Amino acid sequence: MKVLNILLVGILCLSSGLALAAGGGGSSSGGGGSSGGGGGSSSNGGGRSMTQQKLQHVEQLVKAQQWSQAEAELRELRHSASHSADVWNWSGYVARKSGRLSEAFPYYDKALEIDPKHRGAHEYLGEAYLQNGERQKAQEQLQILQGLCGQCEEAQDLTTALKVAPQPAKEKSGFLLGG
Repeated sequence: MKVLNILLVGILCLSSGLALAAGGGGSSSGGGGSSGGGGGSSSNGGGRSMTQQKLQHVEQLVKAQQWSQAEAELRELRHSASHSADVWNWSGYVARKSGRLSEAFPYYDKALEIDPKHRGAHEYLGEAYLQNGERQKAQEQLQILQGLCGQCEEAQDLTTALKVAPQPAKEKSGFLLGG
């Protein structure tokens, strides 16, 4: 199970990294991020905003599983770039991976309030529901993703998570047949 979790984190980090490189943490369709970063100037040569630079640093911290440092960066970003769905999505991810599952849900909700089409937030919210034993809600997030992007990477990742997640135990009947 630990190997599977490490594998899933790797897949998620890779997919998030690719999305960040494309402009926004597994956000909605198109080239830009979910909310365009914001929260700073574009002082670097690449034209990335300060928020995007800080989110890229958060991603590096996440890859190194340096959860408390990532949380410190995100805490600052939640104040300086509170309009960024990517900031709230990463906050949910870090909270969930740090073992603070109940704290993750409001962060994902905020990301989706800002950008209802944020693919990364739908994927990670689905995974959080799976962690919380709420398979049906995870399936609902998958259906939303499939409506947004078909079989995009986020939908594929959530499909995989649903396949490998433990199935809920079936309820036993209160009576015996023929008895």
